Amino acid sequence: MTFHLKIFLIFAIVVVLLFSAINFLTIYFFNEEQQRHEKELLLVYGEILKHDKNYQLPLHIKRFGEEVSIDEKYAKERFIKYSKTVLFWEGLFILVLSYLFYRVLGLISKKEMEHEDFLKFLFFILSHKIGNFLSTMKTNIEIMRLKPEDKVIERLQLICNLMSDELNKTMETIKKVSKHSKDKQKINLKELTENILTKFQTEKKIIISKRDAILQINKSTFESILFLLLDNAVRYAHSRIHIKVCKNAIAIRNDFSEILKGSGLGLQIAEYLCRMHKLSIKYRAKGEFFIVFLKFK
Repeated sequence: MTFHLKIFLIFAIVVVLLFSAINFLTIYFFNEEQQRHEKELLLVYGEILKHDKNYQLPLHIKRFGEEVSIDEKYAKERFIKYSKTVLFWEGLFILVLSYLFYRVLGLISKKEMEHEDFLKFLFFILSHKIGNFLSTMKTNIEIMRLKPEDKVIERLQLICNLMSDELNKTMETIKKVSKHSKDKQKINLKELTENILTKFQTEKKIIISKRDAILQINKSTFESILFLLLDNAVRYAHSRIHIKVCKNAIAIRNDFSEILKGSGLGLQIAEYLCRMHKLSIKYRAKGEFFIVFLKFK
């Protein structure tokens, strides 16, 4: 039994017990009030009959000589009818309340599972990335021990800078992901792409084929995905990047150098965000180019 199911069962039991106690008190006081009302009613009819012995009594009032009483069957049916009405509406209220609580609990559980999956995913990716980094460092250190060269030192410095930059970008993305919601709004893909490209300072040639495309999507999430994809292209491109904005998709193609060949941590986080928000992303290396295709309709 899961933790959330236990919470739901405890909530349901507490609600049932609480309303059972309320029902008992309600029915008890209704019965007391009904008996008091019947006594007052009989006194009134008794006084009426003293003055007018031919007075036509209601059907549920029985006359025995000079005494009057209420038909027990009528009183019992009235009590049962009231009890059934109370139990029906309160039972319906408990069911609706339990359903709403279950739905809210389900949403909270889903959110927690998404965060848990993301943390597992992030841990796996970072472990893999740091493992590769340490392996590369170990190899270069062994080379330095055998034959110290300036090129090896430069290579180590380059790898350290890349790793540091990639981890910083990853932490910034994680902070944004925690604030993401699923509220949708209209955005212009052409304007968003142009705005993101202004954040990159590079001497690499960027060719962009763009057209106006209006999307109904969560802006912060899509902006993070697009930033990660463009950052990956700029980071690993050898000399040029080609971006094509279509009506329902965006394609990013870049050439890559053999030294920095790879997809990068940012691309893997972007892929996770696409899965979480039901967007389609495909990528592959073809010849000397790396191609990413993001489809959002």
